[in-house]
Amino acid sequence: MTTTAAAAALRDAWAILSALSPASVGQLHAHALKLGFLPACLHLCSSFLKSYAATGRLASARQLFDETPRKDIPLWNSLISLCARSRQPQHALLAVSAMVRLGSRPNNVSVTSLLPACAQLGCRIHGRELHAYAVRNLPVLDLPVLNALVSMYGRCGRLAEASTVFATMGNMKSVVSWTSMITACCENGRPEEALELFDEARLASVMVDEVTLLAVISACTKLDCMPDLGEWVEEYSLHNGFLENTRVANALIHMHGKTGRLKRSCEIFDSMRVRTAVSWTAMIQALAVHGHGIAALVRFSQMLRQGFQPDEVVFLSVISACAHSKLVSEGRQLFKSMVQEYRITPWMEHYGSMVDLLCRSGMLDEAFEFVLAMPVKPDPVIWRVLTGAWRDHGNASLGMKVIGHLIDVEPNHGGNYLLASNLYAANENWGRVVDLRVEMGVRKETSRRTTAVSFVEVKREENAESLCSDTRHW
Repeated sequence: MTTTAAAAALRDAWAILSALSPASVGQLHAHALKLGFLPACLHLCSSFLKSYAATGRLASARQLFDETPRKDIPLWNSLISLCARSRQPQHALLAVSAMVRLGSRPNNVSVTSLLPACAQLGCRIHGRELHAYAVRNLPVLDLPVLNALVSMYGRCGRLAEASTVFATMGNMKSVVSWTSMITACCENGRPEEALELFDEARLASVMVDEVTLLAVISACTKLDCMPDLGEWVEEYSLHNGFLENTRVANALIHMHGKTGRLKRSCEIFDSMRVRTAVSWTAMIQALAVHGHGIAALVRFSQMLRQGFQPDEVVFLSVISACAHSKLVSEGRQLFKSMVQEYRITPWMEHYGSMVDLLCRSGMLDEAFEFVLAMPVKPDPVIWRVLTGAWRDHGNASLGMKVIGHLIDVEPNHGGNYLLASNLYAANENWGRVVDLRVEMGVRKETSRRTTAVSFVEVKREENAESLCSDTRHW
């Protein structure tokens, strides 16, 4: 079979399998085994592997791979891609290491699949090694490889390298290329440059897609954009047919909500034909941030009535809304419902929002008791909320209780000793003030003597080939 015919057969097999249900794929796999087509037919093995990966049946995919005695490069590439797309980047690196040891050399497709795995790990060392390998061993760096390099360098915080690769593309740039570079600028704190790139893409008549526009909206949001910039990106979305896109509408709701344009957030939300849980979360967050607690609770009730299941993020937003509006009973009920009805384990942020709610409402003793009763150890942020509460409400007795806990949690934070000193000064406990000032001085001198330390860190990251000795470790 020629290479072209093999590729066509693989596409046909994959098209058929992708149209089947997971149960049907399993039955067809069993039938192919009985008829003896597997594992001899590598094209069919690869199609089954992709089908299992697409439906999240990773164990079945790996078992099929392990049972295939003769593995060609496309089959290895399917496994590498499966690991990278399944958020198992370490396994992708292990797979290519085993692939090399068993005599197969990565090709363009291998490198394109491996670079996202390096990006997930934030591992620019392996990313650079792959880049160097590609330059030395691949006949040509095709567009998918170049796009993956831009994305990898951007996600690993190497914007200069991403820009260099992007510049080498010349007229080859696709919409994926522009989107990768725009996203790299956004993720590395350069939203202005992201918008400039978007302008360049429009001038170059690039057909912008949903992913590009989402990156642009993210840039506007990070800029806390001026109303005219927010209106411009929304108008662009409208004129180019993107406002009907649920993900774009969600991003616009978040953008307008962050900049205080709540009316426009509500208008976009109300005009949506299809809403997701993210849509409701974005709307509730926008209302919560700006202190519209009642409105946030109304939206939350509507969300539940329409059958959406609330998650940790929604509960955090609506409890925060209660805190801003001092809705104590509602906040308590929400926290209780989250734990008992929906079986959600609270994050530290949920506990912090409840403490904030009680403190804002002047219920300082109850807030302190709530913190002491927490099943997890409170972090410094929660103790600081209580510390701020005694300062704002002038509750010295609570302050005495709280400051000791704060210093226990952060014994090396100089600001804690300053807070304690101010507290004792307010109570005219001058002896304790002197003791704390002396202790602050001692810690400051110790810090000065120990900061001038230099070192060289060797072999910070392991080479991929040292991670696994054989394929049985996957």
